[in-house]
Amino acid sequence: MHEASLMENLLTIAEESLSGYNVTKINCLTIKAGRLANILPDALVFAFQSLAEAPFAGARLEIEVLPITARCLDCGAEYQSMDIPLVCPDCGSNMAAIISGSEVYLDSIDFEQEE
Repeated sequence: MHEASLMENLLTIAEESLSGYNVTKINCLTIKAGRLANILPDALVFAFQSLAEAPFAGARLEIEVLPITARCLDCGAEYQSMDIPLVCPDCGSNMAAIISGSEVYLDSIDFEQEE
């Protein structure tokens, strides 16, 4: 289950991002994952619930699945799709160069801090 190691890395990134802040509570982490990232959202949530320790314990995890962005190799159109196989909406071709859709990143952290 690669979601567990992925979540460990995301929590490390979140923790490093929060250094320098006087964090009292983390409300929510938002993760964005491309359609081609081969992520199972339920498994990622399970990994988060299993691995979350202070200050992440009790926080929500939101996951937004991003579409695939592709360029048609026949007509040159750029398009987005959640469906596989990719089909150009302009010419119907299935010949495409993938531009994005395999990324996974921590998008935002909603937290409270001592002032």
